[in-house]
Order: sequence, then structure tokens, then C-alpha cells
Amino acid sequence: MPRFLQPKKSTQHRVAAIALYRALLSRCSSAPLPDDDRVSLRNAIRNKFRRNRKIQSPYQLGLSFKAGYQTLDHLDASATGDATSTSILTRLVSQLPCALTRILPIKPRRETPPDPLKERLARLPPEKAVLNVRPYAQTSGPRHVPILASANGIPFLRLTKPQPPALSQVLHQRLERKTELFDTMVLLDNWWLPICQQEDKWDVLMNEQLKKREDTVRWTDAVRLSQSENREAYEKDLKKDRQITRKMQRIVDMETELALKEGQTIVRGRRRHPIRVIKPES
Repeated sequence: MPRFLQPKKSTQHRVAAIALYRALLSRCSSAPLPDDDRVSLRNAIRNKFRRNRKIQSPYQLGLSFKAGYQTLDHLDASATGDATSTSILTRLVSQLPCALTRILPIKPRRETPPDPLKERLARLPPEKAVLNVRPYAQTSGPRHVPILASANGIPFLRLTKPQPPALSQVLHQRLERKTELFDTMVLLDNWWLPICQQEDKWDVLMNEQLKKREDTVRWTDAVRLSQSENREAYEKDLKKDRQITRKMQRIVDMETELALKEGQTIVRGRRRHPIRVIKPES
């Protein structure tokens, strides 16, 4: 284990400690000891592991593991009828301090109240929505020109960093809907449509064998209807995104024009390595 890594954060150390802890507790149940001694030994194991959980010294850890494995050997030997190991365990339990063998009181679980809804997660009223209030005619400080960005084809205005949680929530919902429409389209085209086509062929064969009149309703009709509805919903979302993109681009252009009139220099990209620098006309 590297010296810079704390033992409690090492996977190997945690696995070894938890395995030893569980083995000691399981052996206590089958140890040929009186009930009081068995309970005292179990409590001592729990309290000792709880006290030593923050030890970082390799020397102290080595002593703790050595004592634990020796106790485990005596528990295994006593379970097989070894009188020497049983007497050692009995003498060990009698020498344990009372503070180590007592049962720790169970702390009541603190019920944390649910976090109140943050203001940034609440949806803004229509009169304060970004697309309805921008561009600002006047600002109290430097004008921050928004950036038109896209998240997997979903347009949005990047106003500040870090990104507000409300905007992340909206983008997540829009992406979920977009993914759901695409998955539905793939499922209809590659799964349900071939199955329904085979069902229609089977119905034709059965009608020919039974000399029945062919049914006008087909299995594929429902799939075709679902495909049409899915396509309409997808195209409706695309049309809405195009309209929002035009509106956002108009806001960016107007904000840029106002910022240049106010004598500001607009930097796109990082300040040290800008992609584009727009300076006001002198």
C-alpha cells in the first residue's frame, strides 16, 4: 500500500479488515463459551474495530491484525473441541475492561428534512423569461453578451458559468424526449413492423385455406399510424427548435450591437486564446 494513501481509503486494507471483522463475529456465535462471555467477546470485537478504524500507523495496524487473527485461530480451535483454546478465550474475556465489553447505545437516526426547492430550480414566470426580457435596453454594469450554444441539437443561451441547475434540468428533459422519440422510431421500424408484416401474411394464408373473405384491417395499419404520429412529434420539435434558434440568434445580434455602441470589446472563446474579438468602431 502506498505511504501517501490512508489505510481506510485503500481497497485492499478495507477488504482485509471487513473480512476479519465478519469472520470473528461469525465464529463467536459457535464458540463453546457461556452466553455472557460470548456476548462480551462479540461486543469487544465491535468496539475494538470501531476504535481502530482511523489508525494510520503500519506498526499499530500490524499488531491489530495479528491479535485479530490469533483470536480467530483460538475461536476455530475451540469450536473443534480444543480445551486449551477455550481456556485462553475464557481468560481473555475475563481480563477485558468493562468499557470494551459494554453495548454501545444505538443512536437515533436523525431525520434530515428535505431540502427546500432552490430558487434557481424554479421555473421563471413568463414576464421574466430570458427570451422575453432580452435584450436589456440598459444595464447597471458591463453588458454580458450571451452565447448561442447547442446540446445535442437543442439550442440554448449560455449566460453565465456555472450553468444554472434550472437550465440543466430543462436540457435533460428535452434530451430525454428526443431520445425517447428516436428509440420509438427504431423499435417500430425494426421490430414491430416486420412482426406485423408476418402476421398479415399469415392471415392471408389462413383466409385462403379456410376460404374466408380477406379482412380489411391489417396488423401493419396500427404500426403505420404510430410511425406517423412519432414522425409528426419529431418534426414538431424540430420546428420549435428552429424558431427558438432564430429568436436566440436575434437576441445575440441585438445584444452585440448594443455592447459595441456602449464601447465594449466582445471576446469569444478564452481570453488568452480568443477565437474571435469584436471591437467597437472608433
